Amino acid sequence: MKKISLYAIAAMCALAFTGCTSESDIENKQTKRTLFIENFSDNTDNTNLDTPGWINYAQIGTYKFTEEIFEGNGYAQFTSFQSQASNRQPLNVAWLISPAFDMDQQEGEKLVFQAAHAFLSSADNTLELMVSTDFDGNIANFNQASWVNIPVKTPTVFNDFYEYVNSGEVDLSRFQGTLHFAFKVKGSGTNQNLDATYQIDNIRLYY
Repeated sequence: MKKISLYAIAAMCALAFTGCTSESDIENKQTKRTLFIENFSDNTDNTNLDTPGWINYAQIGTYKFTEEIFEGNGYAQFTSFQSQASNRQPLNVAWLISPAFDMDQQEGEKLVFQAAHAFLSSADNTLELMVSTDFDGNIANFNQASWVNIPVKTPTVFNDFYEYVNSGEVDLSRFQGTLHFAFKVKGSGTNQNLDATYQIDNIRLYY
C-alpha cells in the first residue's frame, strides 16, 4: 500500500526515477559528504510529528504533519481529510520546517527527498519546498521571515497512490548564512478535490 523505505539517496543517481526503491539499490558517491539525513525512523504511528530539530507548524487551520509507520518504515504525512465532518476545516496550510544549517561552512549544497500522494485530484492541493535565510527558528517570528519557493519535482495527479517520486537534485549552494528549508502543504477538509494526503521521506542534504 505504501512505500518501501529508501535509506540512502544517491547524489548522482537518476533522480527522474519514480516509485518505491529498496535501500540497497542506491549508494552515495564517495565524492559527496552528507550534512543531514532524515528518514523519520523514530516515528510513533499516527501522532503529531515531533522529530527533534523540526518545527511542525499549522499556519492556517489546526492540522499538522503527523508521523506515520507502515511495515516498519517511518515517514511524515499531511492530510486535510478527516472522517468526521465536524472536524473538517475549509483551509489548511501546514509547514514542516527543518533544523538550521550554516551554509557558509561548505560549498555546493544539494537537497534530495522523496514524496508520494494519495487521492490527489487537483493541482491546487499543493506540496511546496520553501527556503529561508532569515528565519530565526522561533515560530513566534515566522511571519517576519522571508520564504522563497524552490521549484522541485513533486507527485502529480498522474502518479499512482503511494508512488514515491524523487525530487531531483535541488541546488541550494547560492544561499548564504543560516538556512532552513521547509515543506509547505495547502489543502481543504471541506473540498474533496483538495483533501489529498502527502507523504515525505528520505531527506538528504549533502555537498
